[in-house]
Amino acid sequence: MVTRRSLLLTIVLVPALLVATAAGEVGMEALSTKHFRLHLATSRSAQGRQTVLDLEALWRQYDATVCTMVPPHPLGRRLEVLAYEGAEGLRELGRDVPDLMTGNNPFPGLMVSPGRLMTAVDGAGLLARSDVAVLFHSVTHLMHDAVLYDEGVRGSWWVREGIATYLMQTPYREDRSFTLGRVRTSEGYVTDVSPAGRLAATIAFAEEPKKSLDDVRAAFRKGRHVPLATLLDHAADAPWPDTVQRDRAAVESWILIHFLLHGDEESLRPRLARFLALDRKGQGGAEAFRKVVSGDLESLQPLVFRHARQMR
Repeated sequence: MVTRRSLLLTIVLVPALLVATAAGEVGMEALSTKHFRLHLATSRSAQGRQTVLDLEALWRQYDATVCTMVPPHPLGRRLEVLAYEGAEGLRELGRDVPDLMTGNNPFPGLMVSPGRLMTAVDGAGLLARSDVAVLFHSVTHLMHDAVLYDEGVRGSWWVREGIATYLMQTPYREDRSFTLGRVRTSEGYVTDVSPAGRLAATIAFAEEPKKSLDDVRAAFRKGRHVPLATLLDHAADAPWPDTVQRDRAAVESWILIHFLLHGDEESLRPRLARFLALDRKGQGGAEAFRKVVSGDLESLQPLVFRHARQMR
């Protein structure tokens, strides 16, 4: 059956590939797996074959993390990843496909279309093995829209960002497995120099995950954190006042997800599951959190920030 989303995909992929050719590509090819279709320059097909396997590994971990708490919606079609050689292809694609957006996405070289379940990347930098974590972050947002949320629901910012950052910051080994509960180092997946130069070099919580945890704990001690109630009520499409607060909120969301998944209390994960069941229908927010997770946000907040010390 052709769904509304698959019809949109049919409309957009042809001009997207034409944009790549017009931007100077020698040629584009598509590599498909069960859940993904990766479009990239034919000259990078060997690297692309490794990347689609990485994406399938991410899917398996998302399924084991999220879909064991709330039953996933059926995946109607593959998620689309378009990789260009340089930023010009992205700029031209953005002009031709108006709903491709950066939005609150903090990473340069990435654009996302939630309605089309598509992410477009500057593949010269982001498809290097060293940068797979940043790609994981963007693709996790596509998985939210594909199998977590009901049609037309964007949900809570902290859930979307917290899970995406959690998977980005979990160590990912060469055997394509994740070391759950741990935090990756700044080496191995986001390095100082990628083949095309660092595209995410200004994003502190991407390059230095453990330092970002310390910085947010310090902000909490000084009263400069994003209050938990504010974070819980922030809608997925709502902007943040500035990049500092946005990045701080992203790290806090990651800590909260980590706390609910790996905290000392065994009841935390089932409580998160109950919240996700509401959030997927557009019924999240601070009040829903109070009802199914914790009614006392003032007491919970210091426990969450204290948990950051255990994230190593």
